[in-house]
Amino acid sequence: MKAFRYWREAMPPVLFTLCLLPAPARAEPVECITSSEPSTAEQTLPSCEALFPEHLYTDAQSPWRVGFGAGYGQRSNPLLGGDDIPIYGIVQLSYFGEHFFFDNGDVGWMMAEGRNWNLNLIAGVGGERSFFSFLNDASISFGPGLDGGAGGVPDGEQTVEVEAPDRDLVIDGGLELIWELGGSEVLLQALNDISGKHDGQEVWLSWGAPRRWGAWEFNPSVGVTWMSERAADYYYGVRASEAQPGLPAYQADAAWNPFLRFTLSYSFDSHWHLVSVFQHEKLDGTIKDSSSVVDDEVTTGFVGLYYEF
Repeated sequence: MKAFRYWREAMPPVLFTLCLLPAPARAEPVECITSSEPSTAEQTLPSCEALFPEHLYTDAQSPWRVGFGAGYGQRSNPLLGGDDIPIYGIVQLSYFGEHFFFDNGDVGWMMAEGRNWNLNLIAGVGGERSFFSFLNDASISFGPGLDGGAGGVPDGEQTVEVEAPDRDLVIDGGLELIWELGGSEVLLQALNDISGKHDGQEVWLSWGAPRRWGAWEFNPSVGVTWMSERAADYYYGVRASEAQPGLPAYQADAAWNPFLRFTLSYSFDSHWHLVSVFQHEKLDGTIKDSSSVVDDEVTTGFVGLYYEF
């Protein structure tokens, strides 16, 4: 039910959330026989044991999904003085009850559902958190910087590295609509800051079309994120009290950030999977023009081995 939400969220450098496996498709009634001596009318029907091997199904599907994995990836950081964020591990922890669900840090309540849609009330940590997270202070360097080595500063002089201002974590809450449309899925979220950090809004829309060939699954998706002026300015603006040489004051406007994402996975069995993801997000001009931002795009990539219990 939450096939496309996970990669919207930003990823801490050592541990982040990933879900590349889509929710099970709606089952259609299938006629089959279970007796060893079928009647004449049943002889044309396939065997239930052949259609549904015992190791591929259970009588009651668990509401829990738990998985762990390891690999390597990186998420670029567009902020001034910000290091790119290494990704070494993945974790999946979710629970889907009849109405309440916990989904990798997000909590929600299913308000209504139809044959091919769900309307949920959700709350979770804001998606820009990784760029400002304290975990970035421990990110691993992959070599010397390009701005000079040990001999680059004359004796007796010191330089102060200018960095983007810190921001607190934000808790967003609002509505989520998941709509299955033929062989694709549309996800729409309308969120508001409920933690009182900026009182802004964010709308997130994506369209994906998962495809499966045997053990392979490919899921391309496109989408866009809209941030209100208050939200964009909180993350990417520079207040007068924060201004300094190399970091002048700046006020951001509302922003539209389009993104493109591809995920590819291979299932060795029902537990072990090889997973990969690539996402490219283009930042709005009002964000790129900020004195706290040095790049107009964010790129994420990861490849790893994943085990789901």
